[in-house]
Amino acid sequence: MSNPTNKTNTQLVDMIGVLKAQSRETGSAVWRDVAMRLSRSRKNWAQPNLSRVSRYAPEGATILIPGKLLGSGELVSNHTIAAYSVSNGAREKIEAAGGRFLTYNELMNENPTGKGVVILA
Repeated sequence: MSNPTNKTNTQLVDMIGVLKAQSRETGSAVWRDVAMRLSRSRKNWAQPNLSRVSRYAPEGATILIPGKLLGSGELVSNHTIAAYSVSNGAREKIEAAGGRFLTYNELMNENPTGKGVVILA
């Protein structure tokens, strides 16, 4: 039996379509890049821990993770983070550090052009 060539998760397929549409409307490559990363196999998605966010994320930038954010490590400053999914531990630590967690839709509504958004993969 071969692997399916198309995504079967309808929510994910819809999100990829919304990201591509946002990229076409605004001309921003950020949304198209995230859509292409989510179109890949799930085993190739980014799964960074909070320690990686603390280490590599610049101050004041909005962090976009094309995959799942995991809760290992500590968050040292308050960041605005958007990811396709997040573990419960990571969400609690983000809020405890004074940061915010957003969905992709919320981030696109707040920042349609993607200016100041850093992709952390």
